[in-house]
Amino acid sequence: MAHGGEDHSAPPVVAIQTVQPGFAADGTAFQLVLVPEDDGHVLVYLADADSNAPIGGARIDAEAPGWSGQAQPTAGTGIYRLSWSLPTAPVDMTLMVSADGRDDLLLLAGLARPAVIEAPAVAEPHWRHWWGGALLGGLASLILVLVLRRKRLAVLALLVASGPAFAHSGEDHGEQAAPAPAPVVGASVAMAKSTQFLLGIRTERVAAREAAQTVRVPGRVMPDPSGFARVQPSQPARVVADPAFPLPVPGQHVKRGQVVAVLEPTLSTLERGEKRASLYRVEGEITLAERELARQEALGTIVTAKAVETSRIRLEQLRRERAQIAVTQLGRELVTAPVDGVIADVHVVPGEVVAVDKVMVEIVDPARLRVEAVTHDPAVAARIGAAEATTRLVPNHAFPLDLLGVSPKVDAVDQGIHALFAVRPGHGDGLKVGMPVDVHLSVGATRLRMAVPRDALAEMAGRSVVFVLTAPETFEARPVKVERLIGPLAEIDGVKPGERVVVQGAAQLKSAR
Repeated sequence: MAHGGEDHSAPPVVAIQTVQPGFAADGTAFQLVLVPEDDGHVLVYLADADSNAPIGGARIDAEAPGWSGQAQPTAGTGIYRLSWSLPTAPVDMTLMVSADGRDDLLLLAGLARPAVIEAPAVAEPHWRHWWGGALLGGLASLILVLVLRRKRLAVLALLVASGPAFAHSGEDHGEQAAPAPAPVVGASVAMAKSTQFLLGIRTERVAAREAAQTVRVPGRVMPDPSGFARVQPSQPARVVADPAFPLPVPGQHVKRGQVVAVLEPTLSTLERGEKRASLYRVEGEITLAERELARQEALGTIVTAKAVETSRIRLEQLRRERAQIAVTQLGRELVTAPVDGVIADVHVVPGEVVAVDKVMVEIVDPARLRVEAVTHDPAVAARIGAAEATTRLVPNHAFPLDLLGVSPKVDAVDQGIHALFAVRPGHGDGLKVGMPVDVHLSVGATRLRMAVPRDALAEMAGRSVVFVLTAPETFEARPVKVERLIGPLAEIDGVKPGERVVVQGAAQLKSAR
């Protein structure tokens, strides 16, 4: 009961429209893709030829046989619409693109509506091939049994009635889905331009580059001495809780001359007695001087003007001496901030007795910071130029540094050579005093033959690859050999100068396979 090799897994008879990619053109300045819409219009995706970035604000003039028009921008950047419907017969279209001071002429050939085909007819199921044969075989067996019953040939009848063999060709009945193909290095990846815009796929042309050689060394953030202050007492004293001048708190902004602490000198009984005796003496002299000045002024012209002026000066001197004794020796001392900045630390509490070497308050200006780096290679120390700092506490950010100087000695503690850098003004947001950082020292430059950013590299099947844009909607997974890594660049072998390599979105392209 064998039959031919019919395809039994065919779908029902329906009209199917073939799925086609957009009509693409690649020019010197721009790349362009036309995608027909269901309403008869055409979407135009415009991107930069080098970076693959969407181009907005462009003027696109299109011309086809018997039609000309201008593309209108849509809500999406780099996406435009043409009020034109694709014909059934292939035609050519010329597009003149002007954007960002650049002009480009692109030609699209063979524009036509996607073809509509019909699916093949459904093949007849297997059971329809052999049910008739099985019925005929059963009837024949019954007749043979009746005729040959007396001749005991029932065995032959049973053999005849055993049913037909349903052999046929090895068709694919669709019981198991074909396994997905594994990623293949060197194969092409197709991605619509709309998806590229959505995922932010960016490219860059491969070229020889100058790269700065860098050496990573440890470092830490330090305050700039011109914006840092440690406030200490001038004599042993006790910290006083004064409601008019409360102790500051960390993070509080202060101005130069603002009171940050109130102190009361701590004196022994003998010292306090001596100071009070001095104060009483001065107060007595002030009383006598006031009376003498009043008597001289009352005598009028009898006393010379010189004598009156001398008495006034003497009285003023005694008053100042009394104030000095009362404030600095027996009274309270108001300690002020020497610089503008932010309170970093407060090391005292009210009632605490502090010595002259006690740091009460630390003030730092967060806009003025420095970084100290340590290297143990004298050759590297002699070639230090600029540098930049990175830290895990502020990921994906680099802080540019300007070299201030390199120490001419080896530190006795860490046996290293210290280099001091200033954080470039306006670039220190996120850095804190005392924060550990990695300092990348620039110690010269080197020439790379073919360089791409490190982000362009991807790993596939145990090999390093880059994705090369071969057409506006096609990428090639190109295997490359990484020669060396210098800073953010990688020198590779396996690409040609001028080829466009994906530098942003390589992971998305890899997963799209």
